[in-house]
Amino acid sequence: TFIRGLYSGGTLCDEALFLFDKNGIKVYSNIPLKPELKLKDANISFENTLVDLGDDEFTKGRPHPMIDYTLRCERLVKEASDKDTGIILLDIVTGFGSHPTPQQPLAEAIKKAKTKNKNLIFIASICGTKFDKQNISEITETLEKLGVIIMPTNAQAVKLITKIIK
Repeated sequence: TFIRGLYSGGTLCDEALFLFDKNGIKVYSNIPLKPELKLKDANISFENTLVDLGDDEFTKGRPHPMIDYTLRCERLVKEASDKDTGIILLDIVTGFGSHPTPQQPLAEAIKKAKTKNKNLIFIASICGTKFDKQNISEITETLEKLGVIIMPTNAQAVKLITKIIK
């Protein structure tokens, strides 16, 4: 019944928070737009939650989540274990400084997540170009085979979720 957004960085997470707020959807976060929507613990989702996994509290002593998908994939499986999770929202950033094949760790995590919650809806957007070293077509094909809805932009992913909720 709730959205759980697992973002690799703050820019797209912030955009999604703004768009949800504009549509009257209350979302908690570790980087909230309003102080009253700050998560008490960034490791524990509450109601609708978007988490910036690129925030300092998650990156101290470890690679950024655009490079290393370990933390995000662990969190994805954890969120799937919560019976209140209905939609998992992801951003996939390609280009220099990003994981060379993000579909691989995400596919494994999504498969595990689906064993815990068969009714989950996965929605993702890819931020990059066809000229990036990651193959966007291959990323899309791999994830769509697993039932992930790939939207052209983060904003359109939020718009789709807004329609699903309303």
